[in-house]
Amino acid sequence: MKITQDLVQGALFSIIGLVALVMALQFPLGTPNRMGPGFFPVVISALLLLTGIAILMRGRLGKSEVIAMSRWWPIAIVTVAIIVFGFLLDKLGLPVSVLLLCIGAGTASITFALNWKAVAGAVAFSAACGLLFVTLLGLPIPLVGSWLQVLAVR
Repeated sequence: MKITQDLVQGALFSIIGLVALVMALQFPLGTPNRMGPGFFPVVISALLLLTGIAILMRGRLGKSEVIAMSRWWPIAIVTVAIIVFGFLLDKLGLPVSVLLLCIGAGTASITFALNWKAVAGAVAFSAACGLLFVTLLGLPIPLVGSWLQVLAVR
């Protein structure tokens, strides 16, 4: 079986739509006149699931490009960088975690060079994320994580 773009995209949309639909059905739907908290997520996830099924059918009936299996390493690097970000967010805080995410994911590019420009850009983006998400939007994400608080106390 050839792995085509339509197969991957359709499967991704279908899986995300199905999982979101199962999660959304846990909330009350209400009626179209008096929508409950689950109404909009159910509609959107059902549409995503239907779109995924349509893409899968198009890939089966039509001709879709086969995905070349030569560049999996960058996908793995970015995936690991995102997972590490998730694990380190509470331990290091948002700015440091975003900094590591930017530099880690950047290494997936063949043109990436760890120089002062890359570090300065990552630092600026990290500071902007901390300002925007924590300070301005008030999201409950620590700016200084538990590991860094322990170091600051000593």
